[in-house]
Amino acid sequence: MNNLHNHIAIIGSGIAGLTLGCALKSFGIDAVIFERSKDISEYGAGISISRNGLKIIKQLNILDKLKLNSYKPELVSWNYRNKEFHTDTNDVFTMSRKKLIKVLYDKYISLGGKIFFEHELQNISADKKTLTFKNNDSYSIKHIAACDGIKSIIRDSYFLKNIDIKYSGFNAWRGIGKSENKNIEFHLGPRSHVVKYPVNKNLDQSFVAIIKSKNWSEESWKIEGSIENCLEDLSDYSDPIKSIFIENQKVFKWGIFVRPPLHKVYVKNITLFGDAAHSMVPFMGQGGCMAIEDAYTFALLIEKLNMSFSKAQIIYNKIRVSRNNKIQKISMQQSKLNHIGNPIIASIRNTIMKRTNIIASRTKFIWSYDVCDAVEYELKKI
Repeated sequence: MNNLHNHIAIIGSGIAGLTLGCALKSFGIDAVIFERSKDISEYGAGISISRNGLKIIKQLNILDKLKLNSYKPELVSWNYRNKEFHTDTNDVFTMSRKKLIKVLYDKYISLGGKIFFEHELQNISADKKTLTFKNNDSYSIKHIAACDGIKSIIRDSYFLKNIDIKYSGFNAWRGIGKSENKNIEFHLGPRSHVVKYPVNKNLDQSFVAIIKSKNWSEESWKIEGSIENCLEDLSDYSDPIKSIFIENQKVFKWGIFVRPPLHKVYVKNITLFGDAAHSMVPFMGQGGCMAIEDAYTFALLIEKLNMSFSKAQIIYNKIRVSRNNKIQKISMQQSKLNHIGNPIIASIRNTIMKRTNIIASRTKFIWSYDVCDAVEYELKKI
């Protein structure tokens, strides 16, 4: 049994895990990350970071690094049946997930953080605070932070039993291609929509195509699909939109799955983060930001409460469950608006989006959120 009894054990080195590692180490709190893969990797995906996430990135002193590895489009355009019907100014940075992971990883390592690769979790004991991995390594630890994604075996072991991952009704095509486009573009169509945006100053382009479907792919970003099948799913769109898929060498297809919302994301010496706590559908572009918020909220509470995990878990749960479940609900509502099939109703939607501030109101609620303010507000009640 390896002794790490003073360390918070983070299971998974995705956005949630690396952000949590960076935050804890920046507060001088011992942490170690266990990752089942042999290295850090991401597949064919872009990501947008809005103000709520950027505030935390700034707190971690990596905002300048993020800006160097990202792009800030000036405008967002909304299109229907290949015609633009609304534009607005943009307030998010866009980048590849691979670059974001690299920025977080480099920061974590610079803070003295350790990652044990090729450590796939086999057994845990919340009571004894021990972890056993499939490579036969075992560790005693202080606390378990489950950042192991929607298929979290920790969630399956200690939270709501016999509730399987559920198909959302959407499949997604995703990848990185080439284009001269400098803005974020939403293209809405019946039962589908396409989002594309540059992820760096070379204008390498992230594309995401969401298709409403009764047939699903496996829940994995690593399954490569065929461009021919992708274009078949996007037959309603014009050639300029589809050209990015034609030029791209690889496309990835996966089914978007969800899990029932939890009302409690901690038990004993275990706390859930990111998709392990709340599977976030991508229609508001907040999956990454919610994982970042989760991680920094918990680390800040641990620091402020002098390592009182029981108190931190209660407040963390109060702060995060309500916000995450609300944004998940908004995201699902947005999917219905994006995929309206009736052309008359779609025209009404477009007019409302063009002539009212409905988009700005919805994003303001999400983007104006401040983790530090939320933590301070709850701590004042103690």
